[in-house]
Amino acid sequence: MKKVYIIGSGIVGISCALNLLEKKFDVTLIEKNTKTKETSFGNAGVITRSSAYLINNKNLIPSLKKYIFNRHPAVQLDYLYLAKNINWSKNFLTQSLQENSEKNIKTLDSIIKFSLSEHKKWLTQSGQIDRLRENGFLKVFRKTESLDGTIYEQSIYKSLDIDFEIISKETLKEREPALKPIYAGAMHITAGASVDNPGEVVDGYRNLYLSMGGKIEVDTITKIAKNGSGFSLHGNNTYEADVLVLAAGPYSNDLLKCVQKPIPMCFERGYHEHYTSNSNVKLTHPVYDVDGAFVITPTNLGYRLTSGSELKDKNQPLTPKQLKLVSQSAHEALALGEKTESPLWMGNRPTLPDSLPVIGQSPQAKNLWVAFGHQHIGFSTGPITGRLMAEMIANDPPLIDTTPFSPARFIKN
Repeated sequence: MKKVYIIGSGIVGISCALNLLEKKFDVTLIEKNTKTKETSFGNAGVITRSSAYLINNKNLIPSLKKYIFNRHPAVQLDYLYLAKNINWSKNFLTQSLQENSEKNIKTLDSIIKFSLSEHKKWLTQSGQIDRLRENGFLKVFRKTESLDGTIYEQSIYKSLDIDFEIISKETLKEREPALKPIYAGAMHITAGASVDNPGEVVDGYRNLYLSMGGKIEVDTITKIAKNGSGFSLHGNNTYEADVLVLAAGPYSNDLLKCVQKPIPMCFERGYHEHYTSNSNVKLTHPVYDVDGAFVITPTNLGYRLTSGSELKDKNQPLTPKQLKLVSQSAHEALALGEKTESPLWMGNRPTLPDSLPVIGQSPQAKNLWVAFGHQHIGFSTGPITGRLMAEMIANDPPLIDTTPFSPARFIKN
């Protein structure tokens, strides 16, 4: 039996591990920490097909004037970092052109549409199905013109048969009474879902994997090297893999470059903190305040306030300017109490120029498989990514055509 090693134990890595174990492979997961700490922990826990509406859509270039001076809380730009990654920057903008972006949106939706069903499978098997809320996702707008500006977005949802409803401020008050009456209206993504703590969900999947006979090594791999048809993995210990799956999120290229050309990747850093509530009426939906540029979601740790995108190198010091700005807006929207004792968190969202992950076999290194670059939606798409990876490694027909996600679109033979 081939020995499969997976580097990375976030939602993508553990999903690959569960699906490969289900197919009777000999699987070892290598992780840096015994608890989920990276982007699989820090996200809003939302699972919704509306995430297919990419940031680099046709409206990106016209909207850049709002962001160039770093005064808008939604986006912070490190121009030196973008200059150092000028090819990525140019390609990211090129991919926002309508023909490109609509193709990418359709491609991304081809995996997102299976995200909820795959999560339900593993939530049930891990005894966590009660964590799931299927009451949708609210995008709320303080200005009527902001809601009116979603006509193109609505057309994308209609083309993909994504269920949503435009609701008035009166209906919004009925559906989410915890929100203060500062909104002109909302878009309710009715088929959306969320969980009460994404990090604990991933930890639960890890416990399920162990109960199924999976193996875990706690180590930091610093180098990989080809060894015949397999790979040697070097950390505090050395491991020999017949098949290697690289699912280390923003750290994947650090290892990939040991054996092949890396994938073009930049980072959309994001921050979160938690608050208590000063009201007996509690928030029941995850909410994206479009004008306030924040997402807030109820978790078992309190209200999780999440900021937008900071394009900056993953190793730079924390600069939570956005979080401070959106905290003020969040207090306008909800009766927030004190910050909880949970520490300030920052994570690196790995983003590829077309906003699609790489899922598939390396064209330059046989038996090396890659699964990373899931941008803002790794928690949502991790389980379906794991299923597709296991199907391909087992040489079974994959659920969908995985060609658009192949690393060969960036790395040629």
